[in-house]
Amino acid sequence: MKVQYHNRHRLSPEIEVKYNASWCPRLGDLLETSDVISISVPLDEKTENLISQKEFDRMKEGVFLINTARGPVVDEEALIKALESGKVKRAGLDVFRGEPSNINEWFLESDKVIIQPHLGGLTNRAARDAEAECFTNLEVWLETGRPKAPVNEIN
Repeated sequence: MKVQYHNRHRLSPEIEVKYNASWCPRLGDLLETSDVISISVPLDEKTENLISQKEFDRMKEGVFLINTARGPVVDEEALIKALESGKVKRAGLDVFRGEPSNINEWFLESDKVIIQPHLGGLTNRAARDAEAECFTNLEVWLETGRPKAPVNEIN
């Protein structure tokens, strides 16, 4: 698979070579040339509805869309329209705008959507890494009076 990515900052040449990836400085260029589009961004004012009707219009016919970011990153009404028209052939979703209790029924009933729980952090490795980080924070705090990675630090 040829990998393209869009990001605010280009990765190092070493990383691009290692993963055989090429950078698209403009999101639109990526959308126009991709067969599979996977969205992995934080949710903020710049990314809410990042993928809406305008972006779906730029995509190739029959693309596959995967959203593992946050529900509001994709305009759900525009996604439904794109799935119904065939612009998006299939969607893989583990996040929704109204989750957890208010998910659009269309997604639950459509055979064009695969729904998975948002459990990327619930792996054995993730649990081991979190445990190790906790112990490192405690050790550093006992030695220096300040944890290595403070959260909500009070001054």
